[in-house]
Amino acid sequence: MKIALVHDDLVQWGGAERVFEGLTKIFPEAPIYTSLYDENNVELFKRFKGKRIITSFVQKIPGWRQMYKGLLPLYPIAFEQFDFSDYDFVISHSTRFAKNIITKPNTRHFCYCHTPPRFLWNLSNEKVNNLLEPYLSFLRVADQIFSNRVDKFLAGSKNAQDRIKKIYHKDSDILYPFVDLARFQNITAFDGGYMMVIARLNYYKRVDLVIKACQKLDIPLKIIGSGSLKDSLENLSEKGNTQIEFLENLDESILLRVLSGAKALIIPGIEDFGLASLEAQAFGKPVIAYGQGGVLETVVEGKTGIFFDKQDVNSLVRAIEKLENLNIDPNACIENTCLYSFEKFEKNVKTIIST
Repeated sequence: MKIALVHDDLVQWGGAERVFEGLTKIFPEAPIYTSLYDENNVELFKRFKGKRIITSFVQKIPGWRQMYKGLLPLYPIAFEQFDFSDYDFVISHSTRFAKNIITKPNTRHFCYCHTPPRFLWNLSNEKVNNLLEPYLSFLRVADQIFSNRVDKFLAGSKNAQDRIKKIYHKDSDILYPFVDLARFQNITAFDGGYMMVIARLNYYKRVDLVIKACQKLDIPLKIIGSGSLKDSLENLSEKGNTQIEFLENLDESILLRVLSGAKALIIPGIEDFGLASLEAQAFGKPVIAYGQGGVLETVVEGKTGIFFDKQDVNSLVRAIEKLENLNIDPNACIENTCLYSFEKFEKNVKTIIST
């Protein structure tokens, strides 16, 4: 079969892009269609070097790197412009608009969806500018219509499956993401005495809760990530004497070394799946997570981590204190991660496509 792969955009490196890279390894000859590709991003260039990447007309807009989030009205249209008439099978990988592609009846379109667009369906619980609401309402109707272009949905988690059913009224098969276990084999875990967060620094990740909790308990904290709230979170971290360090644009090997020394990984937001939680467990590290969303599928309560039930500082503080009294077996964490190997992911992808 002639297969094509579609991704929302290639402008930053994160969990979704790592999963998409896995698809490109399974189908190495498949071209990549995407709205934008930032070849100046070192990690993206390294990962997708040599791949045939077809971008949309948005790529030709001067200065798009400085305003790509402001080009929202163009993205739904951008994916409709691609021609897939030469392909037997197309896999769109999406949390936003990649599923908008148009295929002919003889081309099968499977959408691997980790979540419907968060900003459209208020999945991040962020306040919306009232002036934007009429346009967002239009996009919500359009998003539901676009979902009918998909022949089959693949959900990245049970959490995503529930959202797809509720919003699009579509059934889906679960295809769990993978952890590249080879990345962790030559790094020895140690206890560096600090807590850790790996997250994009925006509102729904709720990194502010972790900063306040670690300040209250006077526990060192390392935060890996970047985003629009970086400056305000740095200002918040300066209000106490607790050692809080912000790290961004780390080389892969350095990031893993930092993770290998954490006492625990803290996930204070609602994750679509929780890939970072599995990466921490690959080092035998426990996870402290807000008990909603995809982490309910990746963390085993009392065995590989614990949950806190309210998104507030006191609830997180109690969870951190509780973890101190638990005897989490590092081997149990590692065994849990092994359930999500790339080999299993590849086998499942090929099985789904062949049916």
